[in-house]
Parts: sequence; C-alpha cells; structure tokens
Amino acid sequence: MTKKKKTVVILGVVLILAVSAVCSTGFMFRAAVFMHSPASAVTMQYKASDAATRDRDLYVITKNAPVEKATQGTLTTWIVYHFGPLKFVKYYGEG
Repeated sequence: MTKKKKTVVILGVVLILAVSAVCSTGFMFRAAVFMHSPASAVTMQYKASDAATRDRDLYVITKNAPVEKATQGTLTTWIVYHFGPLKFVKYYGEG
C-alpha cells in the first residue's frame, strides 16, 4: 500500500467517525456541555422535554448541570436542532 493510498484510507475512516458522531444526539449534547464544563459533560444526567417539534428537541439536565461563570446560573435547558441526520446543540435558556 502506497503512502498516498494509506493516507486516503485513514482520512476516510476519520471522516466516517466524525459524521457518525455528529449524527448522535448524546455525543453532540455532551460535546456542547463540554464547552461550558468538562466535568458536567461527563457526569450529567438528562431527559427529553415534552416540548418538541419536527426538527427540534428540548433536553433538560437533571443532575450535574454546568454553571455559567459570568452569572453563576445553571444551564439546564438545551435545544437540539436536526438537519437531516445531523444534530446541533446549543443552550436554550430557562422557560
């Protein structure tokens, strides 16, 4: 196997793993929380909220929610956007 062919195979595997991760709600949710608090991302527990639409789901962190440094508020409600099989998560707010 040539060096170029080996590089293409490795990049292909990495690309497949990256796309699989972005399609996983649990992974993307924990990755978004990780940006605020790595410890919370590993130890948190969450549940899906009843307020959901076709392309959006709300999740509430029930245990070990991250704390925002600027306001010392807990970040408990998060929204998951669906774009086909891909998932994107951000903090939703309270309410």
